This record gives sequence, C-alpha cells and structure tokens, in this order.
Amino acid sequence: MSAEQRIGSAEQPRFDVTSLGESMMRLSVGYGQRLVGAGRFDAHLGGAESNVCAALAALGRRTAWFSLLPDSPLGEWALRRVRADGVDVDGVALKPGTRLGAYFVELGAPPNPIDVIYDRAGSAAAGMRPGDIDWSKLLDSRWLHLTGITPALGDGPAATVDEALRRAAAAGVEVSLDVNFRAKLWSAQSAREWLEPRLDLVDLLICGVQDARVVFGSSEEPMTIAKRLAERTRGARAVVTVGGEGAVAYSEGETHHAPGIPAQVVDRLGAGDAFAAGIIDGALDGSLAEGLRRGVVLGAAALGQDGDVLTLSRERLEQLLVGELERPQR
Repeated sequence: MSAEQRIGSAEQPRFDVTSLGESMMRLSVGYGQRLVGAGRFDAHLGGAESNVCAALAALGRRTAWFSLLPDSPLGEWALRRVRADGVDVDGVALKPGTRLGAYFVELGAPPNPIDVIYDRAGSAAAGMRPGDIDWSKLLDSRWLHLTGITPALGDGPAATVDEALRRAAAAGVEVSLDVNFRAKLWSAQSAREWLEPRLDLVDLLICGVQDARVVFGSSEEPMTIAKRLAERTRGARAVVTVGGEGAVAYSEGETHHAPGIPAQVVDRLGAGDAFAAGIIDGALDGSLAEGLRRGVVLGAAALGQDGDVLTLSRERLEQLLVGELERPQR
C-alpha cells in the first residue's frame, strides 16, 4: 500500500522518520592539530541527514535513509556504517563508476575555528535525480527530514528535494527542514531564492540564528525571527538555535525556550544534527517544547564525543534530562 493509499486508513507507516541526502567520509586530524602537518587521519562517516536518522534510531525510532553511494568498497563501507547505527538503508542505490565524497576537518582549538575542506564534486550523491528515489518507501513514514545542504549540491539533488517536498505534502507526511547553510556550497542569495518559495511546504523549520541573518536577512532577536519564519511555513512552527544560549521556538502562537547547558567540547561537528533529532523526537510525541529540551541535551552530548554521529540511548537521554549523570557512573 502506498503512502497516498494509506492516508485515511488504519495502517501505520513503516517508519517514524525518513530522510535523503549525501553522506561522506570525514578525515580529520586531532584536536588542535593542523591539516598541513598531518601524519595520519581519523576516518568517520558524516552526513546531516544520516546523522539525524542514526540519532533517532538510537532512541528507538524506526528510521530510513535514502541516497546514492558508489558501487565500490568505499560505498560499502559507508553503507555498513549507517546500517550498523540501526538505520534502514534499503533505499540507498549503489552506482558504478562514481565516487564517495570526502571532507577534511581541522578541529581548531579556540580562538581558531573549525576548518573544513570539501572533496565532494562529482560524488554519487551529487548526481542524484528524482528517479533514483523509491518514493513509496520514502513516504511510508510519519515524518520526512530534509536539509538545505542537498539542494546546494546541484540541479539534480535540488530537483530531488523539491520532489520530496511536494510528494510529502500530497501524502500528508510531516516535513522538517534544517536550513544548514553551507557558504562553501552556494551563496546566501542562491539559498534564499531556493528556500523561500518552498517554505509553505515545510511543517517545521530549523535554523541557526546566524543562518537566519545571512540567508533570510533577519536582524531581530531570536524569538521574533522564529515567529516570522514560522508564519511562512505550512505548519506554523520554527526553531531557532542560539549557540550556547540554547534555542527558541514558535509554534502556532506559542513561544518556547530551552536554555543551553554546559558542555565540554571535544568535536563540534554533528551537534546540530543531534539537536535536530531531539526536536523531531519531541514533535513525534506531540510536544515541540519537549523537543527543544531533548534537542539541547542531545546537542550538548554530541559536543562531548568524537565524530559526527551521536548514538545515545533513550534511557541515557532520560537520565541526562533529569540530571542523574552529574556524578561518575561507577
């Protein structure tokens, strides 16, 4: 039974959350080391959409990730990594003669920033087209999560995300979109021109306060930004992250705030994806306010680990939410 046929029936979707996008091999040097002097690299898999699916799978949600990977040992490596995190990968197509994108990371110690160098041009996922996606399976879900990274990869990926938005709206599947602006992939103007006409297909928009200012030209305080963005979405819901100060949300006339919590920073990459997973987890339970609480905790937990993917159990999340892990666990 397709998603369209299931609307109005008693049958439950196969998945809680599905997503599509590119995941890459991440090659990073140690904290405080420089790429120019690297003698070795640590390899991780990273991709905003698969990161979110993995974090939600660890919480017990049924998730599936859709993408293109090369039909090669590197493609199989990436596929195994995502599958090992409990994410369904049957919707991933392996394409011969393509490559796995990569990015190199320098985890600069403050005041030095994180520096990322992409090597993703011509990757398998960059060649994604709407015809590569099993739409009936992607939409066999309660929720679809997308990001602004995928349409920045080229015309094909942009057309695929556009198709996903329109098909999800027609099928009654709720959609979250994390702006995730990447200045190394497209300009702020290009991002704004692509995103703005499609906000009315989004049920929940997630955006960093700096991205809101750069992409949408918003100069107000965070809660006002959240309200203005929410009013442009189909679901009248928006979340704005404010770094160490936490996050705010506007939802159908109600405002919410979750303060930031202290975190020992080991690796800043992937924290936003962990936050998005918490937001979606709360929204699936019917509470955006609770999603903010979970998101802030998951984002802080991600800061304290190495690598992009947070796999924190539901039990551990509940303990963190009530402060039960402040002492050493012996």
